[in-house]
This record gives sequence, structure tokens and C-alpha cells, in this order.
Amino acid sequence: MLDRISSYLHCLENPAQWAVATIVSAHGSSPSPVGTSMAISAELEIIGSLSGGCVESSVAVAAQDAISDGTVQRVSFGPDGTPFGQAGLGVTLTCGGEIEVLIQPLITADLAPLQELSVTDPRSAATLTRSMTDHMGTRFTVEEHRDAAPRLILSGVHDFSVHLAQLAVQAGWRVDMVELRPAFGTEKRIPSGVDLDMGNPSSVVADLLSQPQDSWTGVLVMTHHPDLDVPVLDAALSWAAEKSESDDDARRFIGAMGSRSSAARRDAALADLGHSAEDRARVVSPLGLDLGSESPAEAAVSMMAQLIAAKNAATAAPLAQRSGPINSGRPRSLSIIREMAV
Repeated sequence: MLDRISSYLHCLENPAQWAVATIVSAHGSSPSPVGTSMAISAELEIIGSLSGGCVESSVAVAAQDAISDGTVQRVSFGPDGTPFGQAGLGVTLTCGGEIEVLIQPLITADLAPLQELSVTDPRSAATLTRSMTDHMGTRFTVEEHRDAAPRLILSGVHDFSVHLAQLAVQAGWRVDMVELRPAFGTEKRIPSGVDLDMGNPSSVVADLLSQPQDSWTGVLVMTHHPDLDVPVLDAALSWAAEKSESDDDARRFIGAMGSRSSAARRDAALADLGHSAEDRARVVSPLGLDLGSESPAEAAVSMMAQLIAAKNAATAAPLAQRSGPINSGRPRSLSIIREMAV
């Protein structure tokens, strides 16, 4: 439920008419991770998705029954319509795995913590614990946790960085854009959901990085001016070196957009400032994957793909050329539901 709880605010205002279905267990390949949820109303209004189409209809029917009865339901789906080795439901989970879905009518829920979480920043860390009894009389607890969203700091406002900022916001990331020039750093140019910080880029970036960091953070230089980009990289490298002594180095990413000659020029300037070869190697430049991009929007996709791979410590390789699980970073077996003694 935490995955989209801010979308359920109006559902909480009319709890007798809504139920929320949440994937609480998954084994093997599954289309969505544990914790993914979908809200269904008595009038069959649907918010969200669980599997991309293969079980939604059955879940919606079960939710209608749960709303009508006012009882919590648990349904399971497997690759051959057989849920976890039990009698088949006739609904096939086509990805080949097994999932268990909890369907809770909101009238049975403690609404206070849900309402509180629904109005908090969906990009912040949060925990939600729900205790309930299903229609079979089984008492259990569901524990959900949401990590703080990744953070992206972009120095320089132009078409490339604006497109990249839009992609990051759509992915649920927190984004700051930093600009010195008033003609470029205007609210009209900044995508919705992005924070604009005006001022000297190196000072602004250093100030942003001095704030508490509770998630993966990327700092990208999007300008090509030595007086602007080198000081920002200098500040970012100093921050990364300081944090490396007490934190996971994989939680920081420093990159710079531009040509190979720009990358070489910046590297030489950073060496003159006293940064070691090891420290300078942190700077990923040129930035992006080789997708043959021909426009700022396509280049932004190539950069966003590299950022996602870095955040997830994943190899950016075509799935069709790899073997094994598609979602390699996802646990093959996970449950957030715990049965309790009566």
C-alpha cells in the first residue's frame, strides 16, 4: 500500500466503498515486486496495477466480494492457475512465478496512520504496519517499508537537463536543478516537481550536499564552462571523499555531460586542484549509454538509463542477451506477511 498511498487519499475519505489489494508474497518470477498495490472501488473504479494484466480482473472481482462482505481476503496465483500448490483458480500468472495478494476493505483498516502517510512526501522513507484477521479467522501482520527516493542534482538548465529532470521525476526521484543565469533558470523552464536553486553552482551544490543524505545521490554537471563545471566537480569530489570514510560509496554518483575532450579538460583541471587519479576516476564522463541518441530527449534517456544502472549496481546490458532472472536485483522469494498466534 505504501507504493502509491498518496493516490488513495480520496479512497480513505469513503472507506466503505474501497478495498486495497497488495502483493504480500512472491516466489520466483513476478511482474511486480512485493508491496505493489491496487485500489478497487465498489463501482469498479481502479487505481494502479498489480501484474500488467494477467490477474487484475480476478483481483477486482475478489475485491468486490470483500467490499460487499466487509472481510479481508487472501488470494494466490501461480503459473498454471495453481496457487502455491493448492486447488487452481483458473487464473494463470504468465511470468511463471507465484504471488499472494491481500485484499483489505478500507472499512476494516485503522485509517489514522493511512491518512497521515497519504499526505506525506511520497519520496520520503516510511514504514507501515497493518494487523488484521482474514475471512478464515487467521490473524496476521503486514509490514511494509519504503526507502527514501533517489536524489539527483543537476548543475545547468537547458534542454538536455530539463528532459533528464522530467524522466527522474516520473521515476519518483527527488530532483534539484542549479543555475546561475536568470534567463535560463526560470520557473517556466523547470519541470513540475523539480526544485530550482539559483546562485553560484559550486556553492549551491556544496550546500545541497551538506544536507543530510538518506538515499542514493547523483550529482551531474550539465554545463560546459570551465568556470562553472570544474568548481562543481571539485565540490562533489570533496563531498564524496568525505562521505566514503563513513558511508557506502555506491550511494554516490558523480557525472559530467559532454565530449571526450571536455572530459579530458575537466580531468586535467581537477588534477591541478589536487585531486588524485583515484578520486578523479569517480567522475563518469562522457555521461550516458551509447544508444545512438540524436536529440536532447533521447540523450536524456541514455543518461537516465546509466543512472538507474548505477543506483541498482546493475550491468546495463540487453535483457535478450542475458540469462537468468530479468529482475536480477529483486529477491526470488519474499514475504511481508506474518501470521500471528491467536
